Amino acid sequence: MKLLRILATVLMLVAGLVLALVVYGYYEATRDPVVAHYSVGFAKWPAGAPPLRVVQLTDIHVAWPDMPLSRVARIVDQVNALHPDLVVITGDFVGGKLWDRQVANFDEALVPLVKLCARYGVIAVRGNHDSPYWTPIVFARTPIRMLQNRWISVGPITVAGVDDPTSLHNPVTDARLAVAGAPTDRPLVLLSHVPDFFQWIPRSVDLLICGHTHGGQIVLPLLGTRSTGGVFNDHHLRGLFSEHGQRMIVSSGLGTSMVPLRIGVPPEVAMITLGPQR
Repeated sequence: MKLLRILATVLMLVAGLVLALVVYGYYEATRDPVVAHYSVGFAKWPAGAPPLRVVQLTDIHVAWPDMPLSRVARIVDQVNALHPDLVVITGDFVGGKLWDRQVANFDEALVPLVKLCARYGVIAVRGNHDSPYWTPIVFARTPIRMLQNRWISVGPITVAGVDDPTSLHNPVTDARLAVAGAPTDRPLVLLSHVPDFFQWIPRSVDLLICGHTHGGQIVLPLLGTRSTGGVFNDHHLRGLFSEHGQRMIVSSGLGTSMVPLRIGVPPEVAMITLGPQR
């Protein structure tokens, strides 16, 4: 009987700890995002051009219960208050939960996002949870420019976007196609959903901006984080990376995948200031 009481006490403590983690994890997942600041300088920044304020959103994952459209609208207000010159969204607009079967209406998910205000507008790329077929069709109904393996000029820089590897194309070929013919006298910024592209981007790319990892989403003491889909991603969860003369920014993003919990990794908006090298 004494052993049973001890086991019952242990089980109650474990259950209480799990419940506390779930409650805290849901709170952290649904809190207002923090603003992560990055500054990147370029040797070939056009003379006389002012710095460019770029806000990155990623992994919104519109879905019940943690990312309703009302929360997306609040995040849009927060971003607009930062007065960005350009907003980039690096994929995963809907879905992602264990119980979610992409039932979120993509058109409705974009309604708050079309209210984003920036001097050079909003540019987006597709994520692994975004339909290869429907995503470009839906975006064509909005002022948001979606880049699929192509580039455009944006003020003092060139911005290219590469399609997600779930398109079943060769990622190396897609990366080359995305920047083919891009000007070489100004910074070239590539948008992708996954950090993996950092292994495949051409040497002409100066900066890669991506998401997908959620920063690990759940980071527990001693236990670390859950798998994020590959060794490369595990070593590039969040932050600014410089390797082989090229740089990459990985944002932990806004929404959640699998379960609506974040522990140790709050949702974030990335504010990236681009300018001349100092």
